[in-house]
Amino acid sequence: MNIGPVIACLFTSALLFLFSYLIWKKRELTLIAGFNENTFRGDKNKLANAVGLFLMTSGVLILILPLSIGIVGLIAGQVISILIILGIVILVFYVNRLSKSVT
Repeated sequence: MNIGPVIACLFTSALLFLFSYLIWKKRELTLIAGFNENTFRGDKNKLANAVGLFLMTSGVLILILPLSIGIVGLIAGQVISILIILGIVILVFYVNRLSKSVT
C-alpha cells in the first residue's frame, strides 16, 4: 500500500475532526461558510449539531477510505464519495429548513 494517500487521508480527517469539534462543541459558527449571525433566524444549536455531526461523519469516512480501498477495491472509494455527496445534499436542505424556521 502506498503511504502518500494514507497520510493525505489522515491529515484531511484530522482537519475535519478539528472543525467538527470547534463547530459542534465550542459553537464557533463563524467557521461555517456563508453563515451570517444577523440573517440566520433558526436555532443555532441545531445548526452547530448538524454541521458538526456531518463533519465528524465525513472525517470517519475519509479515515477509513484507504483501508477500504485496500480491502474492497476502488468501488469502496466510489461508495464513500457518494455517501459524502449525499450527506452534503441532505445537510444543505436541513440547514435551509433551519434558517427559514422562526424560533
